[in-house]
Amino acid sequence: MNSATVSGAPVGVTPKYGSIDTWCALTGMGRRATYDALGHGHLKAVKVGARTLINIEKGLAWIEAQPPAVIRPMKPRKSSNN
Repeated sequence: MNSATVSGAPVGVTPKYGSIDTWCALTGMGRRATYDALGHGHLKAVKVGARTLINIEKGLAWIEAQPPAVIRPMKPRKSSNN
């Protein structure tokens, strides 16, 4: 998903700050995980009036610094020959 679909920014341009909804749409993170990351200081945000705006650049850097996922291959299903 590009930034134009979530923030109104020109295609290929990532905004410096974005709303919680923009952040969730850009990253696929849910609101609960986003607020949890904010609470732990992993994401940087500012308040503008009642709005919370996340520093998108720093947030994306935080995501890039996370350890890689370890996904194990699925075991083959047992066939049921009833």
